[in-house]
Amino acid sequence: MRTLVRKILRDLGRRRLRNALTLFGVILGIAGVVAITTANQDVIEAQRLTYDASNQADLAAFTGDLSSTSLSLIERNENVAIVESRSATLTRFTAGDGLHSVRIYGLEDFSAMQLDVVDLDAGRFPGRGEVAFDASVRELTPLEIGDVVAIQRTPDAETFYLTVSGFTRSPATLGAGIANRAIAYATSNDVRRMNGRRADNYLLIRVHEPDRASQTATAISSLLAKRGVSTGTFSVRDPANFVGARELNTLLLMLRIFSILGAALASFLVANTLSAVITEETTQIGIIKAVGGQTRHVAFTYLLYSATIGLAGSILGLIVGVLAGRELSAFLTGLTGLRQPDLTIRPLEVALAFGVGLAVTIGAALVPSIRSALQPVAGLLSSPGIRSEYRQRFLTALSRPIARASYSVAVGLRNVIRRPGRAGLTITVVAVAVAAFVSTQALSDSVSGTADELYELYGADGWIDFRGGADISLAREIRQLPYVLDAEPWTTANAAIGPTRTDIWALPASDPLYQYRLTEGNWFRRTSPPSVVLTSNLATAIDADVGDTLTLDVVDQRRTSVRVVGIVDDSSTYLGNTGTGKVFMDVNDLHLLLGRGQRADLIALKFRDSSPEGVDAALASLEDRYRDLGPGTLAAHADRESTQQAIGILTQLLRAMVIVVGLVGVAGIANTLIINISERRQEIGVLRAIGAQSRHLLAMLVSEGVSLALIGIVVGILAGLPIARFLVDLTGQQLFELSFILSVRTLIFSLLIGVAAVAATSSLPGLIAARLRPIRVLRYE
Repeated sequence: MRTLVRKILRDLGRRRLRNALTLFGVILGIAGVVAITTANQDVIEAQRLTYDASNQADLAAFTGDLSSTSLSLIERNENVAIVESRSATLTRFTAGDGLHSVRIYGLEDFSAMQLDVVDLDAGRFPGRGEVAFDASVRELTPLEIGDVVAIQRTPDAETFYLTVSGFTRSPATLGAGIANRAIAYATSNDVRRMNGRRADNYLLIRVHEPDRASQTATAISSLLAKRGVSTGTFSVRDPANFVGARELNTLLLMLRIFSILGAALASFLVANTLSAVITEETTQIGIIKAVGGQTRHVAFTYLLYSATIGLAGSILGLIVGVLAGRELSAFLTGLTGLRQPDLTIRPLEVALAFGVGLAVTIGAALVPSIRSALQPVAGLLSSPGIRSEYRQRFLTALSRPIARASYSVAVGLRNVIRRPGRAGLTITVVAVAVAAFVSTQALSDSVSGTADELYELYGADGWIDFRGGADISLAREIRQLPYVLDAEPWTTANAAIGPTRTDIWALPASDPLYQYRLTEGNWFRRTSPPSVVLTSNLATAIDADVGDTLTLDVVDQRRTSVRVVGIVDDSSTYLGNTGTGKVFMDVNDLHLLLGRGQRADLIALKFRDSSPEGVDAALASLEDRYRDLGPGTLAAHADRESTQQAIGILTQLLRAMVIVVGLVGVAGIANTLIINISERRQEIGVLRAIGAQSRHLLAMLVSEGVSLALIGIVVGILAGLPIARFLVDLTGQQLFELSFILSVRTLIFSLLIGVAAVAATSSLPGLIAARLRPIRVLRYE
């Protein structure tokens, strides 16, 4: 046994480069799995820490002016634990490089915060004439402490100048780069001056029993309504569905899939290396068996050899994975405003690292080691001599035209199938890496393309809303303005059909801006009972068909019967939405159901000049014209930019994981070529002795590597198409239904990148072969 252990240690030291490449692949495979697990566990822990540390509110809503009496009455509700109010305004600020949207919260005393406690990241909390921005504002514009920003809701409105006093970390709030809007804090008096109010207008509540939060919100809405205070829709905190949770979980799922691919590729590397080692040591295995060595001794030797690589890979992969996972979790928690937990190496991550590392290496070594151990001694000690190339006749014939131009390249091409098993493993590694690239690019293109289609579907260039809503007659007035093509009153509401949560979108019945795509039935019209149109994903979820009568529960438990008259193809959603699909109905029917007269939530707008500059100018003009009504606007192009930013983050992280997979693939090619050099040392010595120059050997190795890569790339593209379809469908199930988009350009790019990467990788083994001295090679044993 001691002799076998010494042999293993000697083999590890003797094949340093080959073992290093194999170990590199194992480390990457393990690190990917550990990193995703670490990030996932950190995000879960971050939710708990954020809720506890910042004392997150269970209920939040924008309201009319809140008096101290109203707050006292709310506190008397049996389920209310803490009540806090703030001033809030949605406005714009200029910091020297353009206009940016910002929501500013005002507090009387920053040291007395009880709910949604804000952490100070740098500087200090603001005093009179000062403002503190959330640190993510730097994703929109470079700001420093001491800078002066101009706050101006519209071009003709009063301008307020505030000095930046510090930067904060807002709990459970999307970063400015994704939301395309900054968060800032100022004194209550400053914010009230900006929005023309006398009291706070943002309500935060912590409850005793979170399960009863929705009923508590309904009771508080009724209480405030009786006192003449308008209340927007309450945001009810859901621990499992913070803003961006669904998107974040989908991203982690995709990353987990690719980390598993990386671990699988590492097993191919180990199998490739061990097969080569066994081939080189066939005679040694025969001698061991001839002098009395048993099958288990031989198998144990190579299994322990692989386990040693696996153990080293597990230790290093655990370290790299935890560090990479921490960086990933820091990035993700930064995007979602969660508090990152302290560095912890959990038992789960240790178990994964060593479990995956040993399973990958020992599992890959099991078949080749046992197969070699079971071979008879005579077969192991016999010399096959020079092998016939009759099986390569087709490849030889194919390479003859190439040989006329470069015999070295032709030899490299013929060498591809000298070791069919090894070539197959190498091609598989390349194919998986290429398939991963193709599928992630298809996923990115599909998400981006579908988002563009959905923005076109809704038809509006922008939207404007007013405090307390807008009378429908205002839409008719806006429609008469010379720069406006159309203006429609829209109202939205939360609803449920049985246990399925959804959203209501109420639009005009005739010729809406919304470009509906009917798959069944007709568009709604005003009828009794109200007629509705369902999106296809909602219809599938509740098993509804055209002609069915459904019970629709709207916001404050208002219930009505509706009749389904059509189904449309529309899978759009918004960041943080946890409902399924949409219900479209006439805006007047919804207003009647809600008992709110003719006041719409917002007005959808279509302008004559639909360029970003034209839309911004038109919205600014409307804000100025109706400034007494407290307007808020949103440009469709700005919302689209925010969506593309989120898609870009998804794409970047997926590509980072694909790079890991690709590096394992590159290591596989290099490993195969180095193994081939080791086996052909005497051939290389003969070639050098008869005059072959370094460039000939380099051309031979590069052409062999590129040939293997080309086959792998073609297989990878063919395999990548169904994998891409699977990933797009899976993402569609998690987020919203996606159109499958994969351009020819992506396939061509995959081919070019793969060939270039392999050609560069093949150069290293080629240079190693070129440096071999004939006299040393020819006497090599």
